[in-house]
Amino acid sequence: MGEADADAVRRYLLRRQIQPEIIDWKYFDARFNRDRERGVVWMRENQVAGFLGLIPFRVEKGQVRRDCAWSCDWSVDPVQGGGMGLLLVKRARELYDGIFNLGGNENTRQIFPRLADRSVPDAGVSLVLPLRLGSIFGRLPEGSIKRLLSRQESIQQIPLRWVRAPARAVVTIDAGLSSQVLSLVDTPPTDWRPFYDSEFLDWQFRRCPAIASWSCWISSESPLRTAALIWRSRSLTNLWRLVFCGETHDVEKIKLLIAAIVSFVYQQGCVALFTIASHRQSDLLKLLRRQGFLRRGRLPFFAMHGRFAELPTDDFSFLSYLDADLAYRFETEDRASVET
Repeated sequence: MGEADADAVRRYLLRRQIQPEIIDWKYFDARFNRDRERGVVWMRENQVAGFLGLIPFRVEKGQVRRDCAWSCDWSVDPVQGGGMGLLLVKRARELYDGIFNLGGNENTRQIFPRLADRSVPDAGVSLVLPLRLGSIFGRLPEGSIKRLLSRQESIQQIPLRWVRAPARAVVTIDAGLSSQVLSLVDTPPTDWRPFYDSEFLDWQFRRCPAIASWSCWISSESPLRTAALIWRSRSLTNLWRLVFCGETHDVEKIKLLIAAIVSFVYQQGCVALFTIASHRQSDLLKLLRRQGFLRRGRLPFFAMHGRFAELPTDDFSFLSYLDADLAYRFETEDRASVET
């Protein structure tokens, strides 16, 4: 992508229904890119005919410290691009030590298992906490009844659960990305998971034009070890997301955070709160289920060796909305289905 015509890339992504401000933030933010390749482009007759986006991050395990990327926005012009999707992926593997994908679109789920060195079909667990009646409208079949109910704001706001206010001053919730949360993220983790530094979070939560975010932490904890970030779409204000930062093994601290967050988003008119965890985070999953979160779906995980042939391809011990290309996309949450 660094060698491609930027305007041609923008035109191609616009045709894929990506908004101009998202294109500029996501792929042309020089402060975040830091000369790292942000995608692979297939050019034909001076026009972009295929694209694979890359979101850089680091992984660390023992003495292994490598530059990797999540793949995203994978598409090929169906008229011109037969077979080129595979070549885009192969070229991407030459740019980073490893390429990973979580979830992905229908094409990704069909093709990546043939290319990946490791596939875990149920690595990620998507969960939802339904708070108001509007959270179930997405499950209704398409038709006039669904359209009618979706326009009835008062019906959508009918509570599904009693939400009480938490004890005053136990948890602090501040608008934006707080320096308190950033204090937790610049120390590399000791287990096998993506490492997102303060610059990554700044790009994702302060500069993303599509979302509004809040920082949450236990007011009395010093030094801070556990925190959370919550956010919503600027346009779709009734659906919220949650990610934990720092340590997540202290059940009582997580319960305090969840109680305060649920009370806060409920007061803001939230109909459903979403989060993601790894299937390996069994204790956290059990706690979330006890707090009312319902299993919504499973996210497949794909790992491919890149320049570093010895890179471990184990699925990550911690997964969240920070991974892959999930944080700013709310269109799938608008159909808030729940597994039974």
